[in-house]
Amino acid sequence: MSNKIRYAGWLGLAVIALGAIWTLPASAGPPFITDDPETPAWHGWEINLPFTLERTREEQLVQIPLFDINYGLRPNVQLKLEFPFLRLHSAGEDEYGLGDTLVGIKWRFWEESRRLPHLGIYPQVLLPTGNSQHGLGDGKASYRIPLVAQTSWDQWTLYGNVGFAVQTQRDSLNYGYYGITLASEFNERLELGMELFGNSATERGSHSDLAFNVGGQWKILEGLLLLFSTGRSIRGTSTTMAYLGLQILTKGWE
Repeated sequence: MSNKIRYAGWLGLAVIALGAIWTLPASAGPPFITDDPETPAWHGWEINLPFTLERTREEQLVQIPLFDINYGLRPNVQLKLEFPFLRLHSAGEDEYGLGDTLVGIKWRFWEESRRLPHLGIYPQVLLPTGNSQHGLGDGKASYRIPLVAQTSWDQWTLYGNVGFAVQTQRDSLNYGYYGITLASEFNERLELGMELFGNSATERGSHSDLAFNVGGQWKILEGLLLLFSTGRSIRGTSTTMAYLGLQILTKGWE
């Protein structure tokens, strides 16, 4: 068995084990929820423009669209700005407006070696820019601090995160969250993957959540990709999710 395959198994077991200890996280390696340690090229951009859907029995939330803007500040350091325009359908009524804004910085502090995978940290702040009285935001700031890891072998990539979120809104709970994604390059244009992700209870009286996604990316042109995924909950609130959007990449500086 190769060293990289052993590292992949180690990473998967570590993420799952920590998830079992902690049992919806922030945005992630699009089109998936799970964060990864990859960063844009130095002074390069990664801009994701998706439409997303989350549907439960009680309501439907659509991001129309989500603006997910990432910049390579330094080699291995990424700045993030993310804000959505929302349509919320609940109790027979529709609400439209700006949602909460996410800002963050990702630092990949360890490159993959014979002993360890890529490792990074990705602290993020969710700012209450949405109208909470109309269900378009939380009304208070929240904070997330994940550890991210990734390893690759042949055409396969395995990455995951474990993190902790601090919430300040009334009746909310601080919670742990986790995710793990396995993806494969089928050819030069197509990559497909699947993920499992979840979190502990986020509100008083609620329960932990567990969900999955399947999806991938299709390279339309150099620097332009189509991203897509769909999934649903396994445990917790019954939720169906979908993601469809474009990713724009620039090369940055050499």
